[in-house]
Amino acid sequence: MLWWTALFTLLASSAQAQTVVSGSITSHQTWTAAQSPYLLQGDVVLDNNALLSIQPGVTVRMAQGASFTLKQGALQAVGTAAAPIVITSDAATPAPGDWRQWRFGPGTDDARTLLEHVVIEYGAGVAIESASPVLRHTELRHHSGPAVQMDLASSPIGAGNRAHGNALNAIAVPAGTIRGQVIWGLVGIPYLVREGLVQVGQAPLSLEPARLRLSPGVVALLRASLAQPAGGAGVVLDVASSVPSVASTASRVTIGAGQSGGDIEVQAGALGSTRITLSHAQLGMAETLVEVVQLPPLSLAPGRPTLGVGRPYPMSLSLPAPAPAGGATVQLLNTDASVLAAPSSVVVPAGQRSARFEVTGLADGQSRLSARAQGFADAMATLTVRGKALVLPTSIVVAPGGSTEVLLHATEPAPAGGLQVSLSSSNTAAAQAPASTSIAAGQSSGQFTLQGVALGTAQLTASAAGYQPASGTVLVDAIAIQAEPSGDITTNEGLERTLRVLLSKAAPPGGIAIAASSSAPAVASVSPAELLVPEGQVYASQPLTIQALSAGLTDIALSAPGLVGKSVQVTVREGAALRLKPYSGSKVLVGKGMQLYHWGSDGELRVQRIINGSVSSGADAVTVRLRCVNAQVCTVPETVTIPAGHSQVAVPVTGVDVGSTHIEATAEGYTAAEPLEAQTVLPQVVFHSLDGNRTTSSVRDDFSIFLRVPGAVWPDHAALTETVNIQLDLTEQTPAGVVNGFYSAATGGNLITQLTIAAGRNSSGSAYIAQPALAGSYRVQADVTGITSEQSAVQTVTTAEQTLRLSPYSGSKVLVGKGMQLYHWGSDGELRVQRIINGSVSSGADAVTVRLRCVNAQVCTVPETVTIPAGHSQVAVPVTGVDVGSTHIEATAVGFGPGVVTMETIAPRLMITNVPATLAAGASRYVYARAQVPGAVWPDSQTPAADLTLSWTSAVPSVGTVTASVRWNAGAGQSQAATFQGVAPGATTVTVSAPGFVPATSAAIQVTTP
Repeated sequence: MLWWTALFTLLASSAQAQTVVSGSITSHQTWTAAQSPYLLQGDVVLDNNALLSIQPGVTVRMAQGASFTLKQGALQAVGTAAAPIVITSDAATPAPGDWRQWRFGPGTDDARTLLEHVVIEYGAGVAIESASPVLRHTELRHHSGPAVQMDLASSPIGAGNRAHGNALNAIAVPAGTIRGQVIWGLVGIPYLVREGLVQVGQAPLSLEPARLRLSPGVVALLRASLAQPAGGAGVVLDVASSVPSVASTASRVTIGAGQSGGDIEVQAGALGSTRITLSHAQLGMAETLVEVVQLPPLSLAPGRPTLGVGRPYPMSLSLPAPAPAGGATVQLLNTDASVLAAPSSVVVPAGQRSARFEVTGLADGQSRLSARAQGFADAMATLTVRGKALVLPTSIVVAPGGSTEVLLHATEPAPAGGLQVSLSSSNTAAAQAPASTSIAAGQSSGQFTLQGVALGTAQLTASAAGYQPASGTVLVDAIAIQAEPSGDITTNEGLERTLRVLLSKAAPPGGIAIAASSSAPAVASVSPAELLVPEGQVYASQPLTIQALSAGLTDIALSAPGLVGKSVQVTVREGAALRLKPYSGSKVLVGKGMQLYHWGSDGELRVQRIINGSVSSGADAVTVRLRCVNAQVCTVPETVTIPAGHSQVAVPVTGVDVGSTHIEATAEGYTAAEPLEAQTVLPQVVFHSLDGNRTTSSVRDDFSIFLRVPGAVWPDHAALTETVNIQLDLTEQTPAGVVNGFYSAATGGNLITQLTIAAGRNSSGSAYIAQPALAGSYRVQADVTGITSEQSAVQTVTTAEQTLRLSPYSGSKVLVGKGMQLYHWGSDGELRVQRIINGSVSSGADAVTVRLRCVNAQVCTVPETVTIPAGHSQVAVPVTGVDVGSTHIEATAVGFGPGVVTMETIAPRLMITNVPATLAAGASRYVYARAQVPGAVWPDSQTPAADLTLSWTSAVPSVGTVTASVRWNAGAGQSQAATFQGVAPGATTVTVSAPGFVPATSAAIQVTTP
């Protein structure tokens, strides 16, 4: 039947109609130029021995994700050079991969299938699987994969073909063995074996598949094959793994008499790769590369089916998670294309977890089918092809006193009237079967009940006229399906959990296939749907993966005919994940030998708890496992803990050596954090506090070493993980001998050659560069042991040109009261003598004795000398006023230019302090006098140069009296106290006077009645 739809639509660019085609084409059809263009949507299949003819000039447009499969029939697409047939994308802006493949399968009528003068573009290329079409003058361009993919059982021919602009401009051929006669006859496009070897003719000894990727803990079966059946004694083959810790296997395998092959179990262990080698003294050697990777596995089901010759058989491919946008393309590798026809790839649609596909048996035999995709571990199925045969399960288990339903298959449907099948048990004391059963006409399966009698084994045989017989081993025993861990599971949305499925007893001959299903697939799904426990083993060959999808409850059922099943309840909570979060930016930078800055639960890198997409506190503490992928670049603690009630914890990262890597974070019940880039860089050496410019009079230059991490969030806060020494050196001294080394102290001390930065810190103590002996320049070299080395900027030394400067605290001259001395403290005051080196006030390495002189000693006096101490830039000058007038003060010193300043002595004024406004008669109060020098910087702070006597008087002694005279000591800020005594009610004032001072009179004092 033809199921396709013609839909006429007005195109935006022309008035031409288009014909829409979808579904299956099951009768002869011709696509004409008049009905062109043809738009193919979805998966279009040519079937039922139909012939599709495409005329010259026809355009076939492929909708997004569409494909064309020649399942059974013939295609004649014959254009001309002037009017080629074009198969292209329907997209407005076409791009490679817009559509999937045009596939030619084993049902292709090779004699009638021809493509000539055809252009095929913007898809995923052409696939030829157990087919031999003719392609002439065919141009393949702009495809997302190889121009042509071809198996080892195909013989396409034709000349004048071209391939350009494709991801691979070649005919891609898989590794394997060519077991029949084939022709590689497509001319114009090169053939390319992408990996491994193609062997022509069956080797005396072979091991398949040639390459396998497994997850840790998975058990896989390799097939050892002989070119000729083994003789009467069988053949013993040696087996070895180059790295047993990665994948282990038995040391020998025996292929029984009359057999051509046998299975070898491989147990995946640690991450890495190994070669499994099969050898025999006369037959030679074969090997398989096994890679053990920490990747989620693909799944093929069923795992060990038997199918008929020339009959399609449905299989399914499953992903551990929904396919991304655009779908997921999975490559299928078929070890024997002469036995089995299989597609070269399967596409799982976007958002789906599985896809169905068909394989077809070609001849009696066995082939391995492997599924491979980037980012996943391989899946493998063993397919047995038998022409017109009965099929029983290789292993049947039934409990003593119990019963089980046994499924009986036929590789060809039962004839009209049905198929009568005879059954027999070799040990009726252990297991009993009915004498016969039947398969209904046109059907391929039936079932019957097998009774378990007592512990033991039996051979069950099924036979029917015209069909190859079948047999299976019956084990009468109580075997239960178990799981590790054994309890129910609680997890979070988006997370995966794995179960190791096992049996309570070893699997019988033929192994046990265990079905896995979820009662609520929307809550959690399982993969694979079928698990195999190999013969003699307890554990399934791979773990069961449970993918939590949404909050809720589901039951995971594990079952097999005749076995006690297992149910695991899974509770899925809201989604929880980890996030590695730098304080800013998208990566972390750490210095070699240093640790990232962090404090409390925060820092330059945090691991955060994410619930439903938001940073959240949780009720429980979370132990997070951390790993630097390349431990030669950085290290992290093995675990950190996010405390209960907190949303994050800081991650202290230590830089090991320069380079880039990633940090990983995982935790039980949480989606792993997306790996974060970590970069270790050399820390920058900072020379802290170097002067830069010095003179030959400079004091020792104190400095320290500081380590900074350029590019870090807090570049100045990273700390060393271990104490390091810093070797110091003076380099590029021009001329030699500018400075002679480093000292441990500003003065005195010892010569040193190194500094130390303690663990947990990023800066050293101080070193002191010697006083320069010569003008010139130099650099400081710092070698941080085991980490880095760096030089300072050039340090310049100039010859010291020194002079003295007499510098008033403010203004251009100093004012002092007659008989008073300027205010000063320490090295500062109203007048300083300063050391000037090359125009700047500078500290000097040596003390300077300065000679002072008042030019007119009748106006002022100064000390004969003062000393500017070593390492200081100035000293205060105490000036004493002698008599009213102006003069100059001069300063001189050996090797220095002189300094001079103007000074003026004026009459100071007296001030009275602590005067009461009122005072009761009979009471008393202390009053004081101090000096004021108008115009001075600190007018009220000058002090007498010698002891003084002050005279006090009261204007009205009958109202109040005052002490007649008091002493004012040299250097004191005020006089000694005079006592004012209230006598009788009234008002009076007090006056204080002294020679050379302007007297002072108080405000009125009111004496009141007591």
